[in-house]
Amino acid sequence: MFKRLLELLKKEDLLHQAVTDAVEMLKLAKKIYQDAMAPFAEGREIDPQQVYEVDQKINQYEIEIRRKILEHLSVSPQQDTTAALVLTTITVDIERLGDYSKNFVELWELYNAPLQENEYLNRLLEVHRRILGMYDDTLEAFSEGNAEKGKQVMETHIINSKDCEEVIAALIRTPGSCGMSPNQEVLIALTARYLKRISAHLKNIASSVVNPFDRIGYKPVDRT
Repeated sequence: MFKRLLELLKKEDLLHQAVTDAVEMLKLAKKIYQDAMAPFAEGREIDPQQVYEVDQKINQYEIEIRRKILEHLSVSPQQDTTAALVLTTITVDIERLGDYSKNFVELWELYNAPLQENEYLNRLLEVHRRILGMYDDTLEAFSEGNAEKGKQVMETHIINSKDCEEVIAALIRTPGSCGMSPNQEVLIALTARYLKRISAHLKNIASSVVNPFDRIGYKPVDRT
């Protein structure tokens, strides 16, 4: 199924253009994530307007991809239907990556204070570093049909999900244990939730290279 998407990269039709747009869309999603996370990961200020503008570009790509898919299927309704469905599903996940990155910016604007270093913060920074690697691996998996990279992304999400959930559980069960102010605890908890969702959407995209259409977003079936 995914091999058909790769074959479309060699063609010059609307569905080919939609696949190319999806790759560019994912590259923009990585950029907006890096920018949005800069205050958290690097202590660096950013221009929120730039992030919002990139998010708008991602949204526009999604609209264009839908239009191209619809026009392609209108002309060739029995051709490449599965590839079109896969691509439509993937672009929803990419659009959500942009939304969660935008949520980070809104969160930092509200908090607007130095972060106190502690074990929860350090654990989420490690999740962030893994997510940066997931973006690269997902781009490679999607652009080249690399199923092994896709599986690697899916496995990394399991680790990220566990770390994020354990941070949230610790904050609920032992408030104030790291000497954080209540507002930083809220910030850390929401960051953990957003990171988990970003990781999950990357996992969904990568799973399209590994799984058939009906199992996109789910773990691979063990055929043994």
